[in-house]
Amino acid sequence: MKSLGLAVPLGIGAIAVLAGLMTGAYLIFGNTMDARLLRAEPDGLPERADLMPYAVAHGRSIFQSECASCHGREAKGNNAVGAPNLTDKDWLYGFGRVSDILQTVRYGIRAQDPRGRNLADMPAFSHPEPYDREKLLPLSPNDVGDVTQFLLAQEKRPADAAAADRGQRIFDGRGGCWDCHGQDGGGDSEVGAPNLIDNIWLFGDGGRADIADSIENGRSGVCPAWVDRLPAASILEVALYVHALSHPQEATR
Repeated sequence: MKSLGLAVPLGIGAIAVLAGLMTGAYLIFGNTMDARLLRAEPDGLPERADLMPYAVAHGRSIFQSECASCHGREAKGNNAVGAPNLTDKDWLYGFGRVSDILQTVRYGIRAQDPRGRNLADMPAFSHPEPYDREKLLPLSPNDVGDVTQFLLAQEKRPADAAAADRGQRIFDGRGGCWDCHGQDGGGDSEVGAPNLIDNIWLFGDGGRADIADSIENGRSGVCPAWVDRLPAASILEVALYVHALSHPQEATR
């Protein structure tokens, strides 16, 4: 006679054992993958089809729980608080390499970690002493308006030519703006000085009032240092996820 093939229901104890075995296997797999990620050279990982799907999936989960409150769930940023869009290829620090992003995630920006990014701030030129790192003279409201017109002109937007000319002299001279942003306003990713002529704005939408507000009151945004708050593998996975946001093909390799 053929067997009836009756299924025997598992008891609660057997189910618990099976669940424990599955959990243990998952933890072993995760630990193995994390170890492989940490042994690899970070900038070479985007080419690793054996590691990237795992890293991106884990990095996405961590990003949603730890980073989305500032950068948004879609990582498009928030220009009300100066959280940059992470899905484009406009990088405030570095050149968008995994190692560049990893440095920022690990040690932060102005996060009280000496290894973090903290080479410059945007002076507050309407204050009597605009900058505490070096001596700079304040700018009058008219000066601020002239520099604003210069930046608008640099972006090929409508601007008052005479005011823009005066603003350029301030930008290149007593304002010292060129020292961080470059003489053309193109920025410097070594110190985190944004490009001012690409119509991508860290704070505000690039309108006259927002530009003037940045010049008058300064900017010194903060990104937390995660080095003592997340495991090393998790930090790397976040960096790989952020890198993949601007290189979508990496997420599915």
